[in-house]
Amino acid sequence: MDEGRQRRTYAVLALVTGILGMAGGGTLAVIGVWVAFVEPAYLDRASRLLLGGWGAAGLIGIAGWLWLSGCYLRHGRDGLRASGRWAWAALWLGMLASVPVVGMAVWHATESPLGLVLLLAGPPMAFPAVRLVQLRRTRGS
Repeated sequence: MDEGRQRRTYAVLALVTGILGMAGGGTLAVIGVWVAFVEPAYLDRASRLLLGGWGAAGLIGIAGWLWLSGCYLRHGRDGLRASGRWAWAALWLGMLASVPVVGMAVWHATESPLGLVLLLAGPPMAFPAVRLVQLRRTRGS
């Protein structure tokens, strides 16, 4: 498959799964940061740091994904290879932040089906993120 077609395929993947995950996960991340740092009366210090750090990791992951997606869609694989290490570190940080969301979704799914809604809050972004890693590691045609 030529690079132009791969970019279009990635754009569709990013629109379908990435935007959905960014909307759900970004909303929860902003709420976490807001509650932790702007409305601290609800939590003790350790809980504020945990919730604020988790939300900040999610937001940093979203920023890294947006940056790398833009680099790929504009410059192809060369753009991914030329992007800095900070963007890849941000992407991995966001991926790590989504792991507990999957665990909470599985745990809550045993009690109510609404727990599965948590699977829409961040984890769908894993599909385009993994694709970016694959595209960076493979040779282009």
